[in-house]
Amino acid sequence: MIRTRRSTVPPLTAVAPSTQRGSVQALPLSATDDVALARAAAQGHPGAAPVVWQRFAPLVRRILTRTLGPGDEVDDHVQDTFLRFFRVAKDLRDPSLLSSFIIGIAVRVARAELRRRRLRRWLQLSPSGELPDVGGAQQDPQGRAALTRLYDILDKVDDRSRALFVLRFIEGLELTEIADALGCSLATTKRHLARASHRILTAAQRDPALSAYLTKAPQALDPPGSLACGGEHDE
Repeated sequence: MIRTRRSTVPPLTAVAPSTQRGSVQALPLSATDDVALARAAAQGHPGAAPVVWQRFAPLVRRILTRTLGPGDEVDDHVQDTFLRFFRVAKDLRDPSLLSSFIIGIAVRVARAELRRRRLRRWLQLSPSGELPDVGGAQQDPQGRAALTRLYDILDKVDDRSRALFVLRFIEGLELTEIADALGCSLATTKRHLARASHRILTAAQRDPALSAYLTKAPQALDPPGSLACGGEHDE
């Protein structure tokens, strides 16, 4: 049986940047706002890593879990997100966008994993590269069935559409936050989100296991393009 190698990522606190503290060395980082924290991380403040982790790890974990589905590998992807962040923290031009910057990295990590999963499926492996565990009764079989069907639908769309749907309708981010995170204009984000949500939720509405869960999001079933700003066609 072919197995994929589980990545081994060292604890985040062990890989904090080691550059000079500079002008932020006296900051009580745990009490700072995102702007000061972003500047500290960019300057390599040794106390920035644990504070960034504590502040944003729950958000990153939710996004990755909801985009990829539950699984043991989520912890590795959370670690990977923050390792990538500290490698490029100095590239964040607007410190007020720290949250969006980290979300964008998490989305790229998720999209890369989705592409790897497709390759493994083409090779007739399970998403993890191992045989799935089929044992054990579920506490909520109806909810588990609905969740499984939702991810079956998400597996049929491209990774950008999947990320957009999760960020907007599951994570509940504002459109401006999503646009900042993905590096797109607001009009482009609206247009792609309209197409993605229409496709995903229309399929879900036709699924008996999912249709009962859609009463809270009827606006997402508007025709593609109805959310886009008139006259804007940027990509």
